[in-house]
Amino acid sequence: MAEELSYSTFSAKDAKTRFGEMLDEALSRPVGITKHDRLTAFVISRREFEAMNRKLSELEDKLWLAKAEIARLGGYASEGEVETFLKDFRSADDEKT
Repeated sequence: MAEELSYSTFSAKDAKTRFGEMLDEALSRPVGITKHDRLTAFVISRREFEAMNRKLSELEDKLWLAKAEIARLGGYASEGEVETFLKDFRSADDEKT
């Protein structure tokens, strides 16, 4: 289960007039920006943004691996084709790190 997102909020007007304070707050947790009492955007730290991108990349990798396994089990790809795909996939993954 995904954990509930904890964030503070600033109105768009406050975000504009208290920009530095909002950025400081965003270093420790996401900041929601509201306009007309509706949540419209988030400001997050660079660290949080990079962590989210890493997690997204990991999830995309897992999805491709699952799709390869489904193709193999469904007879859409041979064992050899899946092994070649996984070998190429792992090589590309190793080059990223």
